[in-house]
Amino acid sequence: MKERLPELVSEYAPDLILANGENAAAGFGITPQLVDELLGLGIAVLTTGNHIWDKKEIVAYMTEQRNGRLLRPANYPGQVAGRGLFVGRTRAGLDYAVLNLQGRVFMPAIDCPFRTADALLATLPDSVKIRIVDMHAEATSEKLAMGWY
Repeated sequence: MKERLPELVSEYAPDLILANGENAAAGFGITPQLVDELLGLGIAVLTTGNHIWDKKEIVAYMTEQRNGRLLRPANYPGQVAGRGLFVGRTRAGLDYAVLNLQGRVFMPAIDCPFRTADALLATLPDSVKIRIVDMHAEATSEKLAMGWY
């Protein structure tokens, strides 16, 4: 990513760059240093999934809420460090939201992603027209169900 992203940004000039970073640490979680490095490349928001917790040092990072741009699935119970929704503005000045959810099929039992999506999306102001949902799941059917929902 370090090698290709600057070139792609230069060529295409995207207004918004999002990435999933949960396995950035050699396939097992993500570290605070990697988060800072990836965000420094111009990535606006990093989404994750169940492997975010593979590197224990990320818990303190998430607890500190340094910038809110590293998301964990929003449907983890409320006492879990971090948050699953980010609202920002693109380079072109458009408001956007990124919602990170995790499925439950073949995954640990957590809160319902559909109810969580409803609750969090209802909190967004009408001015936020761009709403991106990252659904981290094992079952393709669950991902498709969220997409249709």
